[in-house]
Amino acid sequence: MSSVEDAIGSMALMMLRQRHPDTAVGREEIEKAVNDCAKLLAKDIPAGRIAAIVQELETRLIVKVGRPTKLIDERGHVAWYFGDRKEGRRFFKRYGDFLLQDQGWPPAAIDAIDLSTDLIMEQIEDPNRDGPWDRRGLVVGHVQFGKTANYAGLASKAADAGYKLIIVLAGMHNALRQQTQRRMDRDFLGYNTTPTSGGVGFTRIGVGELDKSIHAEHLTTQAANGDFNRAFADNLGIGVQQRPVLLVVKKNARILENLNNWVSEVLAPRGDTEARPLLLIDDEADQASVDTGEQQFLDDDTPDPEYEPKRINGQIRRLLAAFSRSAYVAYTATPFANVLIHDAGATEEHGDDVFPRSFIINLPSPSNYVGSSLLFGIDGSGSDAAQEPLDVTRDVDQDEEGWIAVDHKKGYAPRYQGEDRIPPSLEDAILSFVLACATRAARGQRNVHNSMLVHVSRYKDVHQAVYRQVEEWFSEVKRKLKYRAKKRDPILDRLRGLWERDFAPTSATIRAREIGQSLPATEWADVERELSYAADKIKPQVVNSEIRDALDYDGNAAQGLNVIAIGGDKLSRGLTLEGLTVSYFLRASKMYDSLMQMGRWFGYRPGYVDLCRIYMTPDLRLWFRHVATSAEELRERLDHMAMIGATPEQYGLRIQSHDILLVTAPNKMRHSREFQVSFQGEAKIQTVFFNDQATNQTNANSITSVLDRLGPTTEPQKQAELKSSDARRVWKGVAGAEVANLLASLRFPDEAWDVNAGRLSSYIREQLGAGELTDWTVAVLSGSGEPLPANGWTFTTIERAPLPRGEASGRYVVKTVLSPRDEAIDLDQSEFARALAATNQKRADAGKEEASTPDGPEIRKVRGENPKRALLLLYPLSPKNAKLDAVDVPIFGVVVSFPDSRSGRSIRYRFNTVEQRLEPV
Repeated sequence: MSSVEDAIGSMALMMLRQRHPDTAVGREEIEKAVNDCAKLLAKDIPAGRIAAIVQELETRLIVKVGRPTKLIDERGHVAWYFGDRKEGRRFFKRYGDFLLQDQGWPPAAIDAIDLSTDLIMEQIEDPNRDGPWDRRGLVVGHVQFGKTANYAGLASKAADAGYKLIIVLAGMHNALRQQTQRRMDRDFLGYNTTPTSGGVGFTRIGVGELDKSIHAEHLTTQAANGDFNRAFADNLGIGVQQRPVLLVVKKNARILENLNNWVSEVLAPRGDTEARPLLLIDDEADQASVDTGEQQFLDDDTPDPEYEPKRINGQIRRLLAAFSRSAYVAYTATPFANVLIHDAGATEEHGDDVFPRSFIINLPSPSNYVGSSLLFGIDGSGSDAAQEPLDVTRDVDQDEEGWIAVDHKKGYAPRYQGEDRIPPSLEDAILSFVLACATRAARGQRNVHNSMLVHVSRYKDVHQAVYRQVEEWFSEVKRKLKYRAKKRDPILDRLRGLWERDFAPTSATIRAREIGQSLPATEWADVERELSYAADKIKPQVVNSEIRDALDYDGNAAQGLNVIAIGGDKLSRGLTLEGLTVSYFLRASKMYDSLMQMGRWFGYRPGYVDLCRIYMTPDLRLWFRHVATSAEELRERLDHMAMIGATPEQYGLRIQSHDILLVTAPNKMRHSREFQVSFQGEAKIQTVFFNDQATNQTNANSITSVLDRLGPTTEPQKQAELKSSDARRVWKGVAGAEVANLLASLRFPDEAWDVNAGRLSSYIREQLGAGELTDWTVAVLSGSGEPLPANGWTFTTIERAPLPRGEASGRYVVKTVLSPRDEAIDLDQSEFARALAATNQKRADAGKEEASTPDGPEIRKVRGENPKRALLLLYPLSPKNAKLDAVDVPIFGVVVSFPDSRSGRSIRYRFNTVEQRLEPV
């Protein structure tokens, strides 16, 4: 944008914040503000440029963010973060003001950080509370979605509340530690921890320019050698006193050991480990923090107290154990390894392992976040469960081109058709990057950062070879674009062809989707004018551990850094590539977490999501889709656990497995076990319900419509009294297709994890094709609640007490709807006796008393002797008992009990230790 357009945009932004300080804004309000500011400056701006300014502001301001969900264990915890304890939050206020005024964050995004960090603060302890106490939690975010911004907010609130020692564990590489230190300098400390030349004072930056009256100390700096150093700490002589002290520390065993020695030799003698609580924030907590050793458990199921954990894990636990009051908050976007930590792991020397026993908080992604499900889609067994991706991935035939071998070694020389040059697919990727840079400039995003990722090898000598080939080819492209003659050059024809067959139609398709609705249409003529300048700014650059400060985004803030970043491990976790548009990605990891972390393309792409491209092999694309599905399923399960009020130690977690990929490194999942999971032999029980009249009326209509078609019941009831009976009603011999259609027509909340209309109905139809699930018993149960009519039927309702936690989310939530004996409703006397005998044998083996009702798994095994049979239980729940006065029809709860089956499609899952104890598999 021009300086005048920038001024109009800035004025309009300030005007909107004054006019709508606490409310969301829409496109009409933005257009009015922009036009008003243009008139104030007395500038005649073309309509197209006004639209571009509006689009830019719309992208920044119109953001929707859901609410985080939480699993909490209140044992030993005292509620404290409310009322006066949330007043006077000066550190957080200046941080929020900085995000709003300097960074231009949408108010909704700042509110989301405020809400989620409040939830975390509520779950750690009051720093003024006497010890001992120890809270361990996990915050699940998304790759490149803003974890650093979130824990900068947490650190600010912790400092306001009275936490004096705040330590951030920031990855395993110096580059990531420095990047995190720079962010915390800007967002929390408010000054550059590396002194100006001559060592005189510190430069105020970020939040420090807004409020200079509050101050926190530091014991680490932005310098390459600025990690924790005992001599530096001793020279400063700060200790942990009245002002908060921040350390940003690399996850390195030697450095952590030095830190622990300083704590034990300096802080402990002063009494600081007793008087001052510790907040330990573990970024990328699935990397290095998880113990990869194998702790043995004794015959009484207690952990071996003499076990020696791996060094980094052991030093983290030693640090926590050194303080009588500590809070550990782990952050990760890929929690696969964290949830597989043994929940009972502990040693005498190191204390408990870092299983998140106290809380897990699942952060939602904002509406403008570009994540794995959007880029790769999600598999589903029902059409309503599947999500199709944005059309931004482009296939690379790695074997056909033969440029980079899949399993190459150090010293490998990439060759295309025997020549020392890049392959056509990489040429197309680079030309796509040129088009993306030029299009952003044509849209007014001129002096911004643009990055391209080339990730094809882990070896540094291969990075240099790739760099040389890219530099040689691209230098010629730049020369041709800059000095092209009047006659058309083939490279320009190639760019135009790529635009017309790829960029123009893809942009049009994405503009039709929600995330692209505010994107402008861009014409080729506008893009062509920008090509030479855009290409000339682009510089290839190797980014690995041998190249310090390779990506100087801050130093190029005025004109924007346009870079083709060529690297490996340094690019695969934590490091942010600003303005990433094109990725060329051939290097594969066979672990879910590493694969997701290698995807630097996740994040925010305001105004240019349609220009992003990912070049990869078809197999890699399918792998990413599977991992995206597994991650989404894990999040759904977390949400379901939160809805029913489970704690991390009460409710198990499972992660979908894969034939080729590994959930995480094998040594991180020693305590997990893999199981085959299916609907076969399972009971699916609804516990979460809609609480509005319209949805419950729709479900009642679907159910009564089916009941009208079922005819006489199998139990002795006069047909004339069937619809008005106050007893249960049972039908046998119901066709499986009828049940599948009924389940497909019902509406279940997303949080009702076990009952998904698409998955249930699809599974039944699959089994019908195998000759199973053809013969159903359908039962409508009755209770002691109020009778309620629905479409000519009367149902005596069943009372199930609502759980308080459902109210905040607008749902009616119960512990269970199932009465255990109901699941045996279709068994004859002989079958019931066999199921009961098997149940009591299991109970005898476990030293338990006999039962009078068989367990569900034994019922389903007996029913599975004839896998054609299955059971559907319908519970008409009382809205009066649920305190839902606006609902005047029964709230129908569903239980589906499937028989054992050998032909049922199953999915392999890896269970954590809690799930292994809780799930009958």
